[in-house]
Amino acid sequence: MRNTTVNRLTSDRFDDATRPLAGARLLVVEDEVLVAMEIEELIGELGAEVVGPFGRIADALDALRRESVTGAVLDIKLDGDTTLPLVDILRARGFPVLFVTGGAPEAIPESYRQLPRLSKPFDHAELADLARSIFGRP
Repeated sequence: MRNTTVNRLTSDRFDDATRPLAGARLLVVEDEVLVAMEIEELIGELGAEVVGPFGRIADALDALRRESVTGAVLDIKLDGDTTLPLVDILRARGFPVLFVTGGAPEAIPESYRQLPRLSKPFDHAELADLARSIFGRP
């Protein structure tokens, strides 16, 4: 069941002409289905096109080979694997990344700790604000 707060939050704040993520194509990688649906819906409401969501690293890597993206919203750990190879590719291409994770900050390798991170469970307004500041038009 989708959280209707997402619809109210974004519908009240953004209309078609002022969607702050319009033109963005964001890769979404999250293995928790309900969380992935929430992120996908909110990012879409903000005007971005969602590539995914993907629950497996291999699928997300394949998508990065085929699809053009402008950034990513990533869980760090997926079923014993990490999204860090995706982060390396995205950073090498100059694209921003937002971690949405339930893990402790200390569990993130030092060289990735400076990246923006949102802890699960997250507040929809906080995700919207972070997404706007990270992926939005200047």
